[in-house]
Amino acid sequence: MNTFSFIRRYSFSRYNRHFASSLKIAISFSLSMAVLMVILSVMQMLQTSRFDAIRDVKSFDITIKGASLDEVKALYPDESVFRYKEGYALIDGNAYCVRYIDSDYDGGVDILFGTPDGMLIPYGLYMHMKSPSLDFSTISRVDGRSIPISRKVEPSGVYTTSLSSFDSYYVFMPYDSAPAGCIELVAVKGSEETGMLEERGIGFETWKEKERTLYSAFALESFMMFLVLLILLLIVYVEILGEARVFLRNKRKERLELRILGMAGWRIDLIFISSFLLILFFGLVLSVLLQEVGARGFSYIMHSSFSLYKDVYIDYSLFFLISIVFLFLTAITVYILLRRNEGKSIMEELHD
Repeated sequence: MNTFSFIRRYSFSRYNRHFASSLKIAISFSLSMAVLMVILSVMQMLQTSRFDAIRDVKSFDITIKGASLDEVKALYPDESVFRYKEGYALIDGNAYCVRYIDSDYDGGVDILFGTPDGMLIPYGLYMHMKSPSLDFSTISRVDGRSIPISRKVEPSGVYTTSLSSFDSYYVFMPYDSAPAGCIELVAVKGSEETGMLEERGIGFETWKEKERTLYSAFALESFMMFLVLLILLLIVYVEILGEARVFLRNKRKERLELRILGMAGWRIDLIFISSFLLILFFGLVLSVLLQEVGARGFSYIMHSSFSLYKDVYIDYSLFFLISIVFLFLTAITVYILLRRNEGKSIMEELHD
């Protein structure tokens, strides 16, 4: 009988309930890996969704000061490039940031009703309006002096975006209506390459710099995810270690039979190490199926319950890396467990 036949026989042997034990090991391992990967994938999806919304609506990939729209378009011909101005205002006594935009603005604004010809207000502000017009107060800079401007403004439309926190503090008005002193910006979406701007001495700010506090918080969260991953991997490894002891204890009689038949020690080690690895490999295959079911289930929950139209995808590159590490550590673990009885004779093992 060749080595592979021994490996296959001892992995899922039906003798003395070994098949049920091997199946338990495979299912336990597959569930552990599936839960680990699905949790990490959901957390990664939520973080990515948040960043994508910020880059699409609030803090674009690159915002540039001191450069014309045509100059930036020439540097980024294949990306979305547009201009806008920003200022602050009191609207019905509450502070808002005002973005002054034109028809080329690409900031993920969805107009629920009305037109962008005048003031676009968020849906939340619209629901709390007590009259058709709003008290609008802002500051205009003229000859170095700050001149307050107050007037009644009737909104021309209502908007929403994918970033609810943005909607709570921003309104939009036409670009040409911006008072003097507003910050003029040119935004780039679709590229984070800033080398061309640095070479020309053009001032810019990336979305990571604008959102440094939030980005740092997410970086800390990613580090915590890494620690959770290490803990989960340790738990799974301890489980594998226990299952390896059970597996070798159940296969003790078979190992002794092979030694009595005169099989070389290295070949016996190879057979039983590979037998346990084959069980884990079967568990990994089953885990892939469970991960797909879990990912689709969470995607459905996100869509139906939270209106988050972004699917959960398993990072199989990470899964394969973790699998290789586990198989390698398992092979070493089983080998060490086998070597514990290396110095004993066959008669000593039979009477243990």
